[in-house]
Amino acid sequence: QGSKQLLNNYPVYITSKQWDEAVNSSKKDGRRLLRYLIRFVFTTDELKYSCGLGKRKRSVQSGETGPERRPLDPVKVTCLREFIRMHCTSNPDWWMPSEEQINKVFSDAVGHARQGRAVGTFLHNGGSYYEGTEHPGSQDEVFNRGMQDGSGD
Repeated sequence: QGSKQLLNNYPVYITSKQWDEAVNSSKKDGRRLLRYLIRFVFTTDELKYSCGLGKRKRSVQSGETGPERRPLDPVKVTCLREFIRMHCTSNPDWWMPSEEQINKVFSDAVGHARQGRAVGTFLHNGGSYYEGTEHPGSQDEVFNRGMQDGSGD
């Protein structure tokens, strides 16, 4: 089961088994690889209760100003970013995602975790729907979603 350290200077590890699954399932797509690694490196709760990368400013009246929304651990985030770049650079047949695409994978992961979905499931309806959780204007959507999943934020 040995652990694989993603990058020498970061304390971020996954198991060899997880690494094999990530690589074999990613079809040489850096975004898919990142999706798997996020799922292995962060717990669902870490994703769910974070505000993602903390880039977007939330409006104060969206009712989501709980203390539990913190940005994801910057060490892990940086490690994953660097690792994906390094991996795709040293394996030219892999698709190298842009900065925006990398950020989107992180925000999608957070959105999926909040909805109780596994990060790796590709249930995208064009992908834009999930961004709803990050737009301050859609209180009713956030409210309704809270009602459905029974967690009653």
